[in-house]
Amino acid sequence: MQSKAFTMIELIFVIVIIGILATVAIPRFANLTSNAKASSELSTASAVETAIESAHSEWIVSDCNFTWGADQTSNCSQNSNINSNEFNCSTGYPYKLGECPNEPFIYILKNGKSLNDDWNCSENDEIVIFQGPASKDGSGVKENSKKPDEGDCWEYNRSNGSFTLDENCT
Repeated sequence: MQSKAFTMIELIFVIVIIGILATVAIPRFANLTSNAKASSELSTASAVETAIESAHSEWIVSDCNFTWGADQTSNCSQNSNINSNEFNCSTGYPYKLGECPNEPFIYILKNGKSLNDDWNCSENDEIVIFQGPASKDGSGVKENSKKPDEGDCWEYNRSNGSFTLDENCT
């Protein structure tokens, strides 16, 4: 009776082929975490930009009293030169997007609390600096073109509502 089994040589060939495939595939999958962090950061930044423009549009159209962001209210009709409820009534842009450093987007995004561990911020006079999952120090995300990476930051300009990626924050 003849046995039907793999020979030792056939098994070695299969192991060698699997080794070659693994050598090619592993480097391709190594950047998945970095790409996921950068994509998550870009997605959040896009949502923030949309929310800022939505608040500004509401300011233009409304009679100064309106709800913006995550159920924030603006009382600009009382005095158009004040920052009422974190909204800059003279420029029509949110003065603050959240509470720095721990709740960066709590005012502007409805899911702002869920981003507390991923993002942080610091405030200057007219500029607020944000760093997300890819741009924080120690994120492990290496230099990417047109994507956030370690050492980058997002700058929010309170006077004109711009939210832009700055690649020289370190």
